[in-house]
Amino acid sequence: TPVAYIAAINEFGGSAIIPAREQTLHFCYNEKTGEIGHRFVKAGKGNFAQDVVIPEHTVTIPPRPFFRKMIEHKSPEWGEKMATLLRANDFDTATALVYMGEHIKGQLQMFIRDWKRPPNAASTVRQKGFNNPLIETGHMMNSVDYSVDGGKK
Repeated sequence: TPVAYIAAINEFGGSAIIPAREQTLHFCYNEKTGEIGHRFVKAGKGNFAQDVVIPEHTVTIPPRPFFRKMIEHKSPEWGEKMATLLRANDFDTATALVYMGEHIKGQLQMFIRDWKRPPNAASTVRQKGFNNPLIETGHMMNSVDYSVDGGKK
């Protein structure tokens, strides 16, 4: 799945239709009490399995406007930052733009890393092992980049 698509879904929200499928669910069976646990466990952890059909359903992803919020909060300082970079680099625009690109890239990555609302669903937190709504593997955050025509990057 292209990173830009994932970023857009996170930014604006969306929904996905998950087709019906068969799945084997694993549980812990207590031989002493005869009870089957109510929580799913990993295949290697359970001692009871049941095949089920999971019907088609829709997953809704709420908007998490990290990109627009970064621009809203950080862009007011960009003009002064660019002026400082130009002066520091003898008005070499290509070099100043490369430094500015790095600066904005870092700001966007910070917003992705620090984003908290709305939080992940409890089931997503269990699956991922942590609650960071915009990070699963880090691929989207690590894909943030920029380019400057004629620049040294």
